[in-house]
Amino acid sequence: MTAHTIDTHDSTKEGGRGFDPARPMRWAAATALMAGPLLWSAGMLTSPEQDSMADADYVSSLARDITQTEVSALFLHYGNLLIGLGVLAAPALVRGRRGGLLTVVGSLLAAIGFTNVSGMILSDWWNAAIGTLLPVEQAAEVFAMFKASDLLWVWNGTELFSLLGPVLLLAGLARAGVLGWYTIGLLVGGVVALVTLSPSMPQLTALWILVGFSPFALIGLRLVQRLRLTG
Repeated sequence: MTAHTIDTHDSTKEGGRGFDPARPMRWAAATALMAGPLLWSAGMLTSPEQDSMADADYVSSLARDITQTEVSALFLHYGNLLIGLGVLAAPALVRGRRGGLLTVVGSLLAAIGFTNVSGMILSDWWNAAIGTLLPVEQAAEVFAMFKASDLLWVWNGTELFSLLGPVLLLAGLARAGVLGWYTIGLLVGGVVALVTLSPSMPQLTALWILVGFSPFALIGLRLVQRLRLTG
């Protein structure tokens, strides 16, 4: 028993210091949170311009330039995925009980919301395909039928979590003194811009997303600062 304990203890030493397996995961989360908003913004910047939010205009815009559609979809997919995975490390910034519950609930909801949205980006590929192979009216009907699927809400209904979750998360971090309350305003402003700005102005939308999603990057920076302090 003693020999086994000594061997296990020695195996965790590297250069005289203990190896903490949580540290590389927190570094990965911090990197993901700083890269996520940049990828999201790049996805909107490269998003094909469309005349309106009508299904026919949307499908037509995706089919107009397949390569541009794929590049934009890849940026958006990985932007959502990295944010969704990275926020799971946010509760590590909280010390004590103040703001802890809000941070945990918010990070879990945000993770579900963003990772689910990342999967929904797949629709850009098949919308571009049907918009190329079918007349635009038919392609729009296929898209409309897809959106009317009975159980689709189980998937895309969690998109609300990608707004509610971050608001709760930022409120928890603000209560814990990790971030300022202004970060909630930045996030809400970015989401409002995403919803209200014309789809014919992807450059402006990209800028607002970069500003609105900056709180995720700030969480990543706080993780880096904490890691350096404890390193």
